Amino acid sequence: MPRWTPHWLVWACDKLFRRARPQPLSAGVGYERAGSTRWESPVPWTADAALVDVLFHLPVAARRKTDFFLRLPFATFPADALRPDLDNRYRVTFRFPIPTETVHGDVLWQGRVLASIPVRVLTPTSFLTGLTLSNPTVSVRLNGSTVTATAFVPDRCEALVAAAVLRSQTPLNPLAELGLKTIFTDESTGQSYTVPVGFTTLQLARNEAVVVAVCPEVPRRVGTWWVTWMAGERNLVTQRVHAISAERFEAGVRLLETRFALVGPGGGIRTMKIPSSLVGTELIGACFVLSASEAGAAGVCRFELLAMSSGELYPVICRHAETVVCDGPTVFVPALFEPVQLARVSGFELRLNGRLMGIASLRPVPAATLNSEGGFTPPPEFAWSSAADEELADRLKRLQG
Repeated sequence: MPRWTPHWLVWACDKLFRRARPQPLSAGVGYERAGSTRWESPVPWTADAALVDVLFHLPVAARRKTDFFLRLPFATFPADALRPDLDNRYRVTFRFPIPTETVHGDVLWQGRVLASIPVRVLTPTSFLTGLTLSNPTVSVRLNGSTVTATAFVPDRCEALVAAAVLRSQTPLNPLAELGLKTIFTDESTGQSYTVPVGFTTLQLARNEAVVVAVCPEVPRRVGTWWVTWMAGERNLVTQRVHAISAERFEAGVRLLETRFALVGPGGGIRTMKIPSSLVGTELIGACFVLSASEAGAAGVCRFELLAMSSGELYPVICRHAETVVCDGPTVFVPALFEPVQLARVSGFELRLNGRLMGIASLRPVPAATLNSEGGFTPPPEFAWSSAADEELADRLKRLQG
């Protein structure tokens, strides 16, 4: 017998074995949760079972499910299913309990290792570490409007609302187990109100969700409130909001600008400093731009609108109206009138608790007239306004230029 015969036999056996054994092509890791299967990694600790799916090129002799095993550091599991895919390709699936940490599993066929697959596990600590709360805001419901604020007047407050965007590096599914809650705390009484935040199935399947919580107690007294977001036992963020007195807030309300709002026959609205003509105008009203001087403050203010007539001591028209004022510009039109109602009106006064906020004049600034002797005839009495101020500044600028 030639000496090379044993070497040839070893080579031939190895060649035949390689042709007969399975060839792994790809692998996937997933998990089962509440009757549904998700093929994604890492596997959350809250899942019902972990899954490993391996795609093989299987010769006919290697298509027995009982030949496949998955060996993990804590146990070895037989194949749960073997099903055909395309051509000579087959999928072998393994099902096993959730490991306590990330592990590597060896796929065995007849005791031989064909592939090593990492099974990444999402633990409570790693999930909470990757959880962030962005754009947290506290809003108050005032007079039917919702305004983001850090200070508010509680007299007309209808609700205290907290909202934020919750983001995670993985789907939010574990929050169904850990839970998300918002805690509203009244510092003056020490009373806390816990509001659990629920999620839809669609939200839990995503990495981002908008979350909202409403305080079950409506603030009614001056003081400080704390709003805390918690996931499990982790404090995500804490915010503070102040309930301030109406006197303090109203003392800081200021008038930024005055204009007039004109409504045309088709309902179109335009604004101007002083209307040159009311022809074609169905309704007209004084327009005031208001703002609170305290940053982040909001409240409901009740204003008094007085229509004044030249040469008369008392207003010819009086209206009361209220609006929500915040630290941003607030456009306020207390009332609209038909042009015939304003035949005697020269301007409007806006007052808050008797304090004059500003004047919107319907008459242009009168000019003095020079006579032949070098003197001048003074203009008639005129109610000065911010519009007149701007007109004066414009005329002075043109004189200087």
